Amino acid sequence: MLCLFLFSVFAGATLAQGSVNNSTATTRYDYIVVGAGASGIIVADRLSEAGKNVLLIERGGPSTLATGGTEVPPWPSKTNLTRFDIPGLYESIVSTAPAYWWCDDIQAGAACLIGGGTAVNGLLYWYPTDAEWDTSNGWPKGWQQPNAALNKVKARLPSTDIPSTDGKRYLTQVYDVVKSILKTQNYSAITINEDRNSKNRIYGHPNYYIQDGKRTGPMDTYLKTARARSNFKLITNTKVLSVIRNGAQITGVQTNDNSLNGNGIIQLTSKGRVILSAGAFGTAKILFGSGIGPSDQIALIVGTLLCPSTFHLRRSTSIFRVDWYDNFAPIWSNPRVSDANQYVRDRSGVFAGSSPRINFWRQYNGSDGKTRYVQGTSRPGAWGVSTIYPYNVTSQFVITLYLATGLTSTGRIGMKDTSLAMSPIVKPWFTDPVDKAVMINAMNDILSTYKQVPDLVLVAPDNVTSIDRHIAQVLHTPNHWTGSTRIGTSSSDSVVDTTTKVWGTDNLFVVDAGIMPGMTAGNPQGAIFVMAENAVAKIIALAGGP
Repeated sequence: MLCLFLFSVFAGATLAQGSVNNSTATTRYDYIVVGAGASGIIVADRLSEAGKNVLLIERGGPSTLATGGTEVPPWPSKTNLTRFDIPGLYESIVSTAPAYWWCDDIQAGAACLIGGGTAVNGLLYWYPTDAEWDTSNGWPKGWQQPNAALNKVKARLPSTDIPSTDGKRYLTQVYDVVKSILKTQNYSAITINEDRNSKNRIYGHPNYYIQDGKRTGPMDTYLKTARARSNFKLITNTKVLSVIRNGAQITGVQTNDNSLNGNGIIQLTSKGRVILSAGAFGTAKILFGSGIGPSDQIALIVGTLLCPSTFHLRRSTSIFRVDWYDNFAPIWSNPRVSDANQYVRDRSGVFAGSSPRINFWRQYNGSDGKTRYVQGTSRPGAWGVSTIYPYNVTSQFVITLYLATGLTSTGRIGMKDTSLAMSPIVKPWFTDPVDKAVMINAMNDILSTYKQVPDLVLVAPDNVTSIDRHIAQVLHTPNHWTGSTRIGTSSSDSVVDTTTKVWGTDNLFVVDAGIMPGMTAGNPQGAIFVMAENAVAKIIALAGGP
């Protein structure tokens, strides 16, 4: 018997921080980039490539081996690859909290280490669709043709749907079962990133940013080329608290290391610029600390209001639930020895990939006339089962549904009290009832034909739980946050202008997921890479800089 669950998961968070050496304080920089994550590394690399004197500041420490990471698994077969290098260890990362890689002041599960989310996530990697950049998804004119940026990303970070170095696929049972459900609903199989704009009734194998059987990401590509340049510097374990400004002019950044100039300040050159890439939560907090943003948030920190800005967010909505592979839980400390040995030998096998085994998409037309994308992901195992049915735990698998591009529900992030921890203070889930109606339709569609698959049993939701109640029970979704510092054409409803410059400032920019005004069609990593390439090109071309 195969056991199917529709369910949801979320991540937890905490991290530590440290300081830098004094030599940094004596240099003025053309660009200070805050946050060595998905976008910050790309931005810093391109700026240094353009000949600018660049400082990249990361509040956490190393992650992968290439960044100086040393946390290797305690396996019988020894490897120098870290927890963050080995794709199969993804579940051990997200299921461990508190841990040093989580930011200690962000309740939503943000990663504070080199690579940011790209160092800890499930590595799912989709080349963005054209629809994601459309004005109907909130993007201003001038962002609709990102092909040049996409080609740059593909050249540095190609995707693969066969991550194992031996060219074989592993744990394919879930793919075969879910495929059987989808085929009865007229879905077609494609190689997803080879046909990136096809996102309606299609399915395929997951695509990853995995090369040579290990996690790559910007930290093992863009950061590598940046570090080879004498005009680039990276400092870690250093937290930026705010930007230093004289009215609209930014002159530097304030860090938590008072050994720098005796006051923790790092300064810009006369025409220098600061680019915040600390993530949807981290960047917003730095702006609040700099006196930029809603007055209630600034009052919790310190400073005077520079200009009104709107901070809200979008978050993709997901509903979760056949070798279950022990739910991937013991891989770090007690793996299946043959699989660990195989990976250490030549980076092949189960551990060369992350846990997802199939992805699919369908479009829905809402009652408001808007098109919404629903993404599905399935993996062996399941989390937090709530059911009245007995079931075979060793044959369970989970299907996750994400409400993606086209969703209209929004919330608000910020700080609730003087602990200064960032979190959603207005929850973004299903604030628009049309979003919820679309998700219910999508769930009913997936469940409509599962009985046609021999021996497949639906365990959750059970027969005493309605779809509506099930959604209420399992709705907590993945960490796909956008829109907290959204881009736009007016300071009345956005935080940055069409060049990513913060409204009301002369030389402060934001380049991270926070500026993205709408949700992506799938896991947002690929779109963030492309957005960063596009944004840094616009910043370099902007007059008045260094």
